Amino acid sequence: MTDQPGFLSRLFITGSLAFVLIGVVGALYGVSLPTFTRLYGLDEGAAGLILTTNALGAVAAVLAATLGLPGLGARTAVALMAIGTAGIALTPGWPLTLAASTVIGAGFGLIATEVNRTFLSGFGPRGPGMVGLVNGISGGGLIAGPLLFVATGGNITALYGGLAIFSAGLVFSVSRTAPTGRANISGSFRTWRMGILALNHIATSLEAALAGLAVTALIASGWTEQAAATLAAGFFAAFLLARLSLYWVTRLVAADVLFLTGAIGTALSMALAALGFQAAGFIAAGAFIGLSFPAFFVWGARVLGDDPRMSAAMLLSGLTGLAVGPFVAGLILQRIGMESLFTLIAIGAGLLTLVIIAAMPPARRAVARRMPANAAA
Repeated sequence: MTDQPGFLSRLFITGSLAFVLIGVVGALYGVSLPTFTRLYGLDEGAAGLILTTNALGAVAAVLAATLGLPGLGARTAVALMAIGTAGIALTPGWPLTLAASTVIGAGFGLIATEVNRTFLSGFGPRGPGMVGLVNGISGGGLIAGPLLFVATGGNITALYGGLAIFSAGLVFSVSRTAPTGRANISGSFRTWRMGILALNHIATSLEAALAGLAVTALIASGWTEQAAATLAAGFFAAFLLARLSLYWVTRLVAADVLFLTGAIGTALSMALAALGFQAAGFIAAGAFIGLSFPAFFVWGARVLGDDPRMSAAMLLSGLTGLAVGPFVAGLILQRIGMESLFTLIAIGAGLLTLVIIAAMPPARRAVARRMPANAAA
């Protein structure tokens, strides 16, 4: 019997550090938007484009890895993070900063893909639990990002330069990973499957718009940059606690109900923020948003079946949401005012709630129809 790697193994330590890195970078974008706006003389809300270019880089990288493009392992992923963060630290101008964020996004997408894959396979029977644990660890980075912003006074060169050094140090430390292999692209997606994936796309779009634009919205409502960044740390702390709770909660509550709970809770929390209780509503929303993607992933895996393309499709539906959400919300908020973000998210989450309620009965019937065949197999 071969011993499985443990918590002191190179795989666990470097994979965890890589996930902390992408957590820090993901959180820093949102709190850095007002600084980018001032630094490059952008229109209010225009800095949110950096969230879209980052997500597009992630989508492109995951597609390339799924199709079997060689050389896209963990070391390449961390090297891309080092190059991209160094590019932003140099503050070369807005177009080049957007290009650097695209490179960061590519590294982000590959780290998410490779670490999840290697943890699932590399830890044997403990693989699923270790995947949940490392995703929870990334929440530590989400909390650290805003706190680092406060500690450095929002200095872009110091923040992203430090991340570039950290990333470069990881390049030769992370374990080599085998190629993912070429995806099975035979057959066709059915319309109802695309509808299920669209639910995740919408939920992730709302998550990205709120996480990315909330600090700007809070400042537009009268909060200071430091206070808004501190609230962002509270939002991500609630997000982390919700993710960690899923280890126990998923044993008690069905995944579709958890996904629905995330949408309802987000709508109510954002309504609370829109009514003037911004701190409480924003932080509470972090907990409900934290439920959404993991719950959807479990639900979607049951509903969509064993097609090997479905895991990648669910990830891509989320990544495209990361790209679309801040971009569309930014365009709307430029016309109605950034301070209206919480109202916009409340309406979007409310509509998503209604669609999920409508989708749950047919989805459960689809699972029930397939169960006898699975049992026979």
